[in-house]
Amino acid sequence: MMELRIGHTRLSAHPFLLLLPLLGLHLGLGVELTATLIALVVHESAHLLAARLAGVRVERLRLMPFGGAIQPGNLYALSPGQLLAVAAAGPAGNLLALTVAAALAQWGVLTPGIALLHLRVNLALMLFNLFPGLPLDGGRMLYALTNKRLGRSRSVTLGILLGRVAAAGLFTLVLRGIAETGHWNVSLTACAIFILASAPEERRALADLNVASPLNALRDVGDPIDLKLCAVDEGCAVLRALRRTSPDAATLYAVYHENRLAAFTDERALLELALNDREAVVGSAV
Repeated sequence: MMELRIGHTRLSAHPFLLLLPLLGLHLGLGVELTATLIALVVHESAHLLAARLAGVRVERLRLMPFGGAIQPGNLYALSPGQLLAVAAAGPAGNLLALTVAAALAQWGVLTPGIALLHLRVNLALMLFNLFPGLPLDGGRMLYALTNKRLGRSRSVTLGILLGRVAAAGLFTLVLRGIAETGHWNVSLTACAIFILASAPEERRALADLNVASPLNALRDVGDPIDLKLCAVDEGCAVLRALRRTSPDAATLYAVYHENRLAAFTDERALLELALNDREAVVGSAV
């Protein structure tokens, strides 16, 4: 990825993105490629505008050969209203774009053929992103609407499962195209692979939030509170050890090295360590 910074936002572009214009010209698809790029710009610009209006700081915008994705910090840390607004803005932008294209054709500004191309591209991008599977916009909206009722983990799992259904559908279309026309749709294949590859990232983002939430909730000890003592080997994973914490008591960890008591640490030290390194072990905190 090549990156540059615009204000507070990091803009990253996949190297293969630079090959798309050359590929489009070589295949005689310059007009189609231009319409697709315009639809993607409208889609991502709508996300960025909605994020700004909702008071959400966008840390990164990724541009890839098959689309783009904004990263406003940890998506799962946003309120349901913020997440719903930011996610819905992309498809809404494409709906506006196809409406404008139809109006321009009606007024004679665009030829019917060009207008139809913009209508088809924007409609396809809008409907694809409205599918309720992660990491698509529809999956974000589904999470925003269901996480209070189902819980964060189950809601993300549901979104990932539906995302895999979408990927399976895309692979089916690719295979059907190969069988009927002999042509391999690279764009649909790339979209399906992207959806499947996003699942670990979605789970990591949720895990980061689950770790950060109790860290932010910790308060300095004032009046006496209950203390929970937990014995743990220095090689134990930090995230596993943190499952022993309790909301009603502070947790102190007795860290053992080769079955001998080596040191003590507490939940705050482990939480701070986990935020910096998900794969860290308890021994790194002492």
